[in-house]
Amino acid sequence: MRPLPLLFILALSSWAHASDPAEPTITPTRIESEEAPRIDGDLDDPIWRNASVVDNFIQREPHEGEQASERTEVRILYHEKAIYFGVVCYDSEPEKIQATRMRRDDELENDDTFSVLLDTFHDHRNAYLFRSNALGTKFDALITDEQRQLTKEWDEKWDAAGQINSNGWTLEIAIPFKSLRSASGREQAWGINFERVIRRKKEEVYWTGHSRDYEFWNVSQAGILSALSEEKTGLRLRVKPYGLGGFSQLPEENVAGTRLENDSQFGLEVVKASITPSITADFTVNPDFAQAEVDESRFNLTRFSLFFPEKREFFLERAGIFDFGTPRPQFSRPTEVLVFFSRRVGLEEDVNIPITSGARVTGETGGFQFGFLNVLTREKDDFAGDLSTVFRVKKNLLERSYVGAIFTDQRVRSSDSFNRLAGLDANFVLFDKLTARGYWAKSEEQNAKDDNASYHALLAWDSDRLEANLERLRIDERFDPRLGFVQRQGVVKNRARLVWKPRPKNSRLIRQFRISSEHTWFTSQKGFLESRENDLFFGATFQSGDFIGGSINSKTETLDEDFEVHPEVTIPAGNYRYKDFVLFARTHSGRRVSGTFRATVGGFFGGDILATELGPEIRINRRFSASVNYGLNKASLPQGDFTVNVLNTRLDFNISNRLLTSTTFQYNSADNEMLVNWRLNYIYRPGDDLFIVYNEGRDFSSGLLTGLINRTLLVKFTHSFDF
Repeated sequence: MRPLPLLFILALSSWAHASDPAEPTITPTRIESEEAPRIDGDLDDPIWRNASVVDNFIQREPHEGEQASERTEVRILYHEKAIYFGVVCYDSEPEKIQATRMRRDDELENDDTFSVLLDTFHDHRNAYLFRSNALGTKFDALITDEQRQLTKEWDEKWDAAGQINSNGWTLEIAIPFKSLRSASGREQAWGINFERVIRRKKEEVYWTGHSRDYEFWNVSQAGILSALSEEKTGLRLRVKPYGLGGFSQLPEENVAGTRLENDSQFGLEVVKASITPSITADFTVNPDFAQAEVDESRFNLTRFSLFFPEKREFFLERAGIFDFGTPRPQFSRPTEVLVFFSRRVGLEEDVNIPITSGARVTGETGGFQFGFLNVLTREKDDFAGDLSTVFRVKKNLLERSYVGAIFTDQRVRSSDSFNRLAGLDANFVLFDKLTARGYWAKSEEQNAKDDNASYHALLAWDSDRLEANLERLRIDERFDPRLGFVQRQGVVKNRARLVWKPRPKNSRLIRQFRISSEHTWFTSQKGFLESRENDLFFGATFQSGDFIGGSINSKTETLDEDFEVHPEVTIPAGNYRYKDFVLFARTHSGRRVSGTFRATVGGFFGGDILATELGPEIRINRRFSASVNYGLNKASLPQGDFTVNVLNTRLDFNISNRLLTSTTFQYNSADNEMLVNWRLNYIYRPGDDLFIVYNEGRDFSSGLLTGLINRTLLVKFTHSFDF
């Protein structure tokens, strides 16, 4: 697939956006700081009466373009230090308002919610997302280039409080300007949008951009927040040290018994400084990530590496700037290439490599977005310390397009070993729904040979009724971004996909069908077929919010070498053709009991397989909930049979929005290992925490009482100083 000439794309995109309608505008009310409302969820402060009201909300679902079934009023105040939102969500049946979640950063998919989107650079592509429910539970995220994958792990200081009353529910939100980044200037205009979800009605209403062709994070559909003057965005300086106390109990090598190791340490979680309102520098010294949530246990039925998301705070602010590679996956599909993947810094083969220090600078100026990262690690076990450097730059073009470049470099400190990479990428959005994107990258290391490049080209159409794309990806045999993620090497991938999503008229049962045909094939660089998959899928979303679907998949796999699919079963090299059938179901998340189910049955490398995954979630009340994910993989092959059980269980007990506990239990029969993780998080003030974390891992093959892998008890305290 050859990319279109750059000048033609620019001209076409410019014409496509020339007739965009005028954006709706809100003018906030300026107040003095001593007049600021108290954030308690009750809009009884007299100052709220002075603010103008926004109340023209339109349905996106279930009846596109119609007035919202329940009225919503939004008021906006601001002074030089913060912006405030006062929201009244009227409800004709207040006893049916759903408010069950109290955990910070829960996406609140079970609850009635109100969300604010702020495009502080007004670049129509990047934004902050703030969401809350009637309990004042806080969820925040970063949106980069309108991508479907949000940086949900990003956290900043802001406040929210909600109340349910006889007319519905009310919400107050306060966002300090120091928690945001924006362009310089005494008077600014920002992009802004609001979303309200009435969960029991499966109703989504937007202030602007209510077309089903767009999601709420399509920043280009936002309106304008005008006439902001004299606000000071960007923190001048934040110093956040931490103290960690605790121990690990580990088995002694070659002898019976255990030993204790002291895990106590101090460090700087982060030092954050604003170089300008739009450019931020972050530094860390001897950071610790004990509070990061554990990865979900999985069993890998493929020949390729599994992908796990980044969860460490230092790497998350404006992390989307560093994205470079194939599009992030939807549903259960894997990511194929990420030129930079921050989990490759300080994590090697599930071993935590201590980070000595790190620095990063991110920001936007003159239509350029850029990010710089430099991290130093020290030696541990068999892993040498290294110095990792990443530089990323993107130039915004038109409303939603960009061109960019990236450079990565990793050097082993104790030798001359190095790995570096350079790449170029571009993304053009035409007619709002047509996307042309691609990249080219090349890696290099000592004694490097050719055959070390990769490129990707994608042409995609995405609307509510139709999705279609053509894709080509080439990964050379020696393409190796040591700071990135590559699923497989030495292949050329071609993919064609067509999805039709009709909505039956006046149906009381079905909201939308989904019918798709997808054809993917991988060939070696010499043209030999390595993999091929032809999928036919049919699914339906019900008016109840439930979804059910199924697919028929025809697969061809060529193994150049033996493949160990299980510790006791190895599939020999050869050519394999088989079919399988997949059934998937998801119930509406607003119910007290909800969940997902997935089953795959059919052929598998010359044999048969049954792979099921059951994920129920139970909400006992607003303080206690439980979720279980159980997977059963049962295969019968000429080389032998195997059965693998994988269990991931999580129990949440939340005493309040600021005192949260979670317990995670994991078991994987393939490894015969069990992990228990218990975490208490006391948020004694926004952005500052006390954590108590207990972990225990056991190997059941050595006996329940004698198979200790590790046991840790840690107490971590953070406190930030803002200047």
